Amino acid sequence: MPRSSKRSSRKRQSLHQRMVGWMFRPTRLSGVAMLLMAWLCWPILKGQLPDLEDREEYRVTAAQVTVNPPPRWVPENVAEKVFDRAGFDESLSLLDPRLNEKVAVAFHTWPWVEQLVQVRRTWPAGVYVEVVYRRPVAMVEVVGRGYLPVDRHGHLLPEKDFSPADIDRYPLIGRITTVPTGYQGESWGDPAVAGAAQLAALLTEEHDGRSLWQSFQLKRILAPRRLSVASRPDQLQFEIETNGGSRIVWGRPPGTQHPGELSVEKKIARLAEYQR
Repeated sequence: MPRSSKRSSRKRQSLHQRMVGWMFRPTRLSGVAMLLMAWLCWPILKGQLPDLEDREEYRVTAAQVTVNPPPRWVPENVAEKVFDRAGFDESLSLLDPRLNEKVAVAFHTWPWVEQLVQVRRTWPAGVYVEVVYRRPVAMVEVVGRGYLPVDRHGHLLPEKDFSPADIDRYPLIGRITTVPTGYQGESWGDPAVAGAAQLAALLTEEHDGRSLWQSFQLKRILAPRRLSVASRPDQLQFEIETNGGSRIVWGRPPGTQHPGELSVEKKIARLAEYQR
């Protein structure tokens, strides 16, 4: 056999011996045995460990959810109502990786929430939630159903949260021939309701504790008598009825870019002149 082949064979044997010697040292064999034993015993050990999810300090109830304070028109006990509506158990686990997601969905779908700003965990066990609440701006007159509240976007609000006395506190929206197509917290589905709600939001905005609606003694916003389902709110012409029964042509709702339409400021100035 050539010398070079003999030297290569001896090198391979030497490398093999070193590897075997490194792997089968007593300390390394002991470490491998301990890891194998831990792996085999883990199911048993896991069953003996305390379940942290059941411990009180790792549970979150509605009372431990802090929400930014609601305005006066939103029902009290916001977190409790959200938990009840979402069908949550008495408490949620703070260790649940989807906790924030579950709380976020529950608040986002609550009819009184217009926008979810943030959800974050706090310690000790708790959750902080910040939302933008919906503001009721009008009551829609619906034949056979009475008066249904809507926000500034024309989204339906829970009627059970309003009393009969609230009907006189908000502008009325008349000549509506449709019924809501969505659930509470969702769009009415009628461009006339959306446009009238925009107008009501403008006129009920308070300045120094009083709104233009109150100052001008207005009562009802009247939708167009005829409109297409495909119509956009900014294409519709609205009238306003005063407490005395007079009617004022307002025109298109705020925000319209229609050529020749008077600005909101000029329309308000005309309303002021009419009241003199």
